[in-house]
Amino acid sequence: MKKATIKLLSFIICGAILFSGMFGAYAADSAFSQEAYTNLVTFSDCQHIGPVAYNNFGRILRVMKNDGMPEPDALLVGGDYSLLLNDYATLGAIQLREHYASVYEDGDKDDIICVQGNHDMKIAAFYPTGMYDMGTYCLYIINEDDYPWRQGSDPANEEIVKSTAAAIEKSLNEMIDSGDRRPVILITHVPLHFTKRSSYGDDLYSSYIFNVINKAAQTLDIIFLFGHNHSGDYDDYIGGSVNFMAPGDTVLIPTPDKRGEGCYTEETLNFTYTNCGYIGFDLNHNTDTSVNVITLGAIRFFSDKLVFLKYSKDGLFRTDTVERKNIASAEDMGKTPTHIISQRNDEEFWAKEKSFLEPVISFIVRLFNLFYSFASSIGLG
Repeated sequence: MKKATIKLLSFIICGAILFSGMFGAYAADSAFSQEAYTNLVTFSDCQHIGPVAYNNFGRILRVMKNDGMPEPDALLVGGDYSLLLNDYATLGAIQLREHYASVYEDGDKDDIICVQGNHDMKIAAFYPTGMYDMGTYCLYIINEDDYPWRQGSDPANEEIVKSTAAAIEKSLNEMIDSGDRRPVILITHVPLHFTKRSSYGDDLYSSYIFNVINKAAQTLDIIFLFGHNHSGDYDDYIGGSVNFMAPGDTVLIPTPDKRGEGCYTEETLNFTYTNCGYIGFDLNHNTDTSVNVITLGAIRFFSDKLVFLKYSKDGLFRTDTVERKNIASAEDMGKTPTHIISQRNDEEFWAKEKSFLEPVISFIVRLFNLFYSFASSIGLG
């Protein structure tokens, strides 16, 4: 009897060790097995017929959550919230809020920060262009009005971009001069790099902003997030719908005085340059060097590194890591991530729009989630 008991105990102990090893290996493989002191979600271009893009957002966000993603400290959205209802971005912004609440039930909807794109009129949901203290990092928002697309279509756009570049330079220099070494994220809709779109002036004057950021990034840890280039093969040469360039990589920047094929300069990046992740549709080609996939991005802050993730509906798609120039201090890591303090463009109007639209969209989102749960249960999801 004693021998049988000993054998049984040995079997249980060995089994426990074996399974704990298996679960330990699984946890180690998780993108979220290490605890970061800041977690952000990024995406852009919520354009598709009806609610498809917003359903993509909720679906992929749930995949991230199931993989261990903590409640995000902020969700940074790089513009374009409409397609059939072109320019009416409020409807899209509120859909994002409701889908977010359906995944993170206790999440704060105001953690979603929407940046203006070229398909968005200037609505109350947008915060003004400028620098915002987010606690553990600084965020510089650049709206479409201050860095427009098709810059070559109007001579006045050059002065608009120059003015935006000067304001960015002032804010970054103030950080450097004060000894503030927290990471800086700049988010806008239109990118900086050369593409076929540059030939008709899409980001013709981006060099003014690039030069300012690249100089400051000799000292600061800077991340530049963009969207916009999902409607063609514009980014095939840098990776398509999921692209990432680290400090030290070479980027092509349009020349401001000439347009056309070959009108660019080759520059070495001092900062991290990547798209937010497209959640509507993407027409980049799927080739040996380029991908065409709908994704959400995540940025995770550690004391000595910044980790960048891209998730699709099938799970983790890509991981990139950048070593930090400035090791985070215990004080900075201990700060509480904060909301933007500044008021939106029209807080009263935004409140009225929310009070009418949010209950309607919330009901629609609940119906979709019920349908999706049912479809998944019978093998259609």
